[in-house]
Amino acid sequence: MLDSFVIFLSYLSVLCYLKFYHLRHRPFSGEWHRGLIYTGLSLGTLLGVKYTGLLGLGCVGLLTLCDLWQLIADTTIDLLDFLLHFLLRGVYMLGIPLVISLILFFIHFTVLTNSGPGNAFVSKPFRNTLIGTVETTSEPIHLSPNTTLLRYGSHVSLKSTDALCWLHSHPHLYPLKYPDDRGSSYQQQVTCYEFADINNLWEVRRPLGPGGVAGAGSDSHDPVRNKDLVELVHINTSKILNSHDVAAPLTPTHQEVAGYVNYSSQFVPHLEWRLEVTGVPDGSPVFHERGKLKLKLIHEHSKQTLACTGKRLPEWAFQQYEVVTERDVSSTTAVWSLEDVVLPPPSNATAWAEEERLIREKTQNPGTGSAKSEDEDDDSQETLNFWEKYVELQVHMATAHGNLGEHQFGATPHNWPLMGKLLPYWLDEKGNAQVTLIGNPVMWWVASVGIVVFLAVTAVHLLRRRREIFDLPHGEMAEFHQWWTSGSVLLVGWLAHYLPYFLLSRVLFLHHYLPAVPFKLMLLAAVCEHFYAWLKRFPRTTLSPIHTLVSLSSSLRHLLPRLRPVPHWLPVLLASHS
Repeated sequence: MLDSFVIFLSYLSVLCYLKFYHLRHRPFSGEWHRGLIYTGLSLGTLLGVKYTGLLGLGCVGLLTLCDLWQLIADTTIDLLDFLLHFLLRGVYMLGIPLVISLILFFIHFTVLTNSGPGNAFVSKPFRNTLIGTVETTSEPIHLSPNTTLLRYGSHVSLKSTDALCWLHSHPHLYPLKYPDDRGSSYQQQVTCYEFADINNLWEVRRPLGPGGVAGAGSDSHDPVRNKDLVELVHINTSKILNSHDVAAPLTPTHQEVAGYVNYSSQFVPHLEWRLEVTGVPDGSPVFHERGKLKLKLIHEHSKQTLACTGKRLPEWAFQQYEVVTERDVSSTTAVWSLEDVVLPPPSNATAWAEEERLIREKTQNPGTGSAKSEDEDDDSQETLNFWEKYVELQVHMATAHGNLGEHQFGATPHNWPLMGKLLPYWLDEKGNAQVTLIGNPVMWWVASVGIVVFLAVTAVHLLRRRREIFDLPHGEMAEFHQWWTSGSVLLVGWLAHYLPYFLLSRVLFLHHYLPAVPFKLMLLAAVCEHFYAWLKRFPRTTLSPIHTLVSLSSSLRHLLPRLRPVPHWLPVLLASHS
């Protein structure tokens, strides 16, 4: 994971800025400029690692605004110098990260020039810039007289060309928990079955509109076209084919596929699949002949493809094969053949036959008004320049994880400070061994209390100082200035890396909180140091904080060996450890 790099570069950026801040009395000197340059380089590298580096940029930005606020009150600085301060901070701390980002993506586009399984995530003009991209053209297509037009409302069966089994579903649900203690979505099972069966039939229909309302023409039997978005509804159970951010039963690296059961409004369905037929131009009507039409179903939300792994599920799934979505859209396990196609009898068979004849002629002779227009043909040759590709990828990265729904190990931000929900990275299938993300409970809990203590003590000091009661010496190098400055920087750092997550609707995990943890631990150290310095004035109570620290250290030494099996998996947990 990249969290260790994010943590290191976040704190390096803050450290570089604090080094610059200590040079505030020597503005525009060589060291002053170098401090800003180092801060910009650190922030640029941070943003190059992960998009969550924006929180580090926001943290330094807040500290910069506090610094500029102090400069406004400095009567020795004229307006021109203040504007120069503002401009140089913006150039160094925003301009340098932007330049680094552009350089990294220029290298990315220069080195990674070949087409690959990630093609589904980018637009067609973007794919046209990659070597090896195969796009269909509008050349004449030969259609066998035995082929038939595929229409919406058809009842179809799909057969895996790799595992030689049919896409199948039945009323049984995935187990709530697997033997390795992983949870499932508890949705209706979707499998691959080796024999012809009534439960292999699915209806091809148009996606429903917002709120599950049928859109215009949803009940018509219009032709299905290549690259159309479709929904597959299981005939016998009326459940819609769905995939979501839940690990598959036997292949946890892939996503589970299920028939959607609406347990909760928070469990967002992602029911749309893009039907891609090999060798057929985009937008062209799909003609089929039993067993000869090869297609793929790309899950529109995750951009992964429907596939059969060939692994047999346990007894709870009747030893049928596992169906998943996988990232490699070029995988041979993702190819399906259209087998049975049943369409309800038309009300006007003559009109349907004439419509199919006209569509067949246009499809076989694209130049006479085929399904692909001239605009679409021009678009297929369009490419993107560097700036357009850069913007497109930024948009994809910013929205890629939006609205992922629920996850069994997901934890909301209010659970993080006290470790209300842990994050297992690995669970042994045969025993209780595990690798779990867990902090030291004593330090996490005490540090969380330390934040409240800092706010309370600071409020008391400020109120008493308003009444000219100075419990701590004041002045730039005095104890109160040190308490206020160090505590404020650490509190701003913790808030900047924690509060923004409350605004996100995507699923979150405990590891998102890791960059904020060292800030609150350092704030706890500042609180302890403050109380120790204050209590030194009373000789009889000097031993009290020492006793507290000794007790805390002893509890940590006692607790760490007991927690060792959880994050490090050895020794294996036994019943006697409870």
